[in-house]
This record gives sequence, C-alpha cells and structure tokens, in this order.
Amino acid sequence: QRFYIKEYINNMNKKNSLFVLIGIFLICTRFWISIGSVHIDITNDIVGYILIFIGMKDLKSLNSRFKKGMILSVAGLISAVLSQYLISRDWPSSPETMYSIAIGISVVFAIYFTYYYTEALIMEARRQEKNAVTRNYQITWLLMSAGIFIHYFAFKSTITMWSILVEALIAVITIYYCFLVFSTSKQLYED
Repeated sequence: QRFYIKEYINNMNKKNSLFVLIGIFLICTRFWISIGSVHIDITNDIVGYILIFIGMKDLKSLNSRFKKGMILSVAGLISAVLSQYLISRDWPSSPETMYSIAIGISVVFAIYFTYYYTEALIMEARRQEKNAVTRNYQITWLLMSAGIFIHYFAFKSTITMWSILVEALIAVITIYYCFLVFSTSKQLYED
C-alpha cells in the first residue's frame, strides 16, 4: 500500500508540473490579435495562471519556494484579469499607454513567477541530493526572462516585423525551458 501511495504522489507531481509548464508557456508568450482598438492575447495569461494555480496547489507542500509560487499564481491571476481589463477597454485618450501598462504588469508577474518556480525546483533537487537535475535551469530561465524583458522595453506596444521575430525567439526559448524542466524534473519524482 505504501508503494501505491508513493506512486500516486509521483504521478500527481508530474501532472501538476505539466499544468504549471503549460501555464508558463501561456504567460511568457504574447501573440496578439487586434480588432480595432481592442487587443486579444491568443496565449491568454488568465488561462495560464489558472493552469499554474491548479498545478501549484499540490506542489506547495514540497518546499517554501513552491508555497511562494502558489501565492504568486493567485497574484498573477489577479494581475492578468486587471491587464485584460486595461487592454479590452476602449480608452478615449492614449490607449497605447494603457496597452503598455497592461503588458508591463504581465511581464513583471511572468518573470517573477518563473523565477520562484525555477528556484523551487532547484531547492527540491538539493533536498533530494539531485543537484545535477537542475544544473541548467537558472541559465535557461535567465535567457527566457531577459528575452521577455528586452522585448517589452524594445517594443512595448508596437508590433513590427522585429517584434514578431523577437516574440518567436521568446516562444522557442520558452518551449525549450518547459521541455528542459519537464524532462529533467521527472527524475525528482521517480524515487
């Protein structure tokens, strides 16, 4: 019976990690469709944070960084709703400023959450004495977050060919980050 309980916990942690990683992909990438003055994000942050919350609620008991990540997932969900409101409302003056503010809020929470999630996995690897599993997490996270940060400051609310290329690069790095974390962190749940 003990084996089945441990197997259930390992499968739960893998499933929860997958929810979190899909959420991370959604909050780190921005693919906008503009209809008049209304902008819609295809990779919606609200859906991303809901998936992250679902994944984090069971992971929060593993260590203090997962617990902080859980709190950030709730704060990120609230900020995503606020950002969506700022983007979807038809502002009479300076709609581009509101659009930039909304994206800025999303960028801050995406970088902040992914930092805590990465650190939580590293802390869990140290606890299990499997440091090699998370060896490249910080560098990959740094590349992903730097790309997101630079994209925001370089382009803010303008959509050009260069901004689309940088966003595509961010999507590739984010996919790599998610794949790296998922494929290597499985080792944390095997024992």
